[in-house]
Amino acid sequence: MKISQVIYLTSFFASVMTARAEPNFALVKVRQIYDQLPSTAVLEQEISADRNNIMKDQRAEQLRTMINDLQVLQVQLTDTKKPLDQDTNRKVARNYEIKRMEAQNIKQEFETFRAEQEKKINQKLVTSMKASLARILETSQTVAKGHGIELVFDSSGATNTGVGFILYSKDSPDLTEEVKTELMKTEPPMPVKKTESAPASEPAVETSNSAPNQ
Repeated sequence: MKISQVIYLTSFFASVMTARAEPNFALVKVRQIYDQLPSTAVLEQEISADRNNIMKDQRAEQLRTMINDLQVLQVQLTDTKKPLDQDTNRKVARNYEIKRMEAQNIKQEFETFRAEQEKKINQKLVTSMKASLARILETSQTVAKGHGIELVFDSSGATNTGVGFILYSKDSPDLTEEVKTELMKTEPPMPVKKTESAPASEPAVETSNSAPNQ
């Protein structure tokens, strides 16, 4: 075999091996897609409404009323400009203690109710997120196969150290917008952003075991 042929064959196999060694992969920003989907916006509105509804529970409203009553009684017991006589002071103090104990009981019931509702909300959130991510994964695979891509990496992902999973890529195709376009074909309309009213304040009951100093 001539030397020129050997050189040619060597160069040919080297180019083939180099071509085979080059990675054939693309990138997809999963987090960006998830954040921009209308279904994600719908879910966020539903979760926000569910949490606001917790604070509208009858027990929460009752607690706020009782707390206001307790504050009025506390002012009566501690007002040095208008001191109560001994008999009235005793009655107001007794009334204060009764209302405070009732408020504590209602607060415990409300906290139990809120914990149960928060658990349901978190389950709903996790289930919906898993479903959305599964759709993004499936669509990314379909789009990648259409381009003959062998590997797809999530460029928005991070390792357990907080550092991005993809440290460097040169001229790698980004399929993010194409995947998003495919997903949008089966997405609901983007919901109108509602002007949210201030959420109801969380009722807080005084925890002292006795009425204010008389």
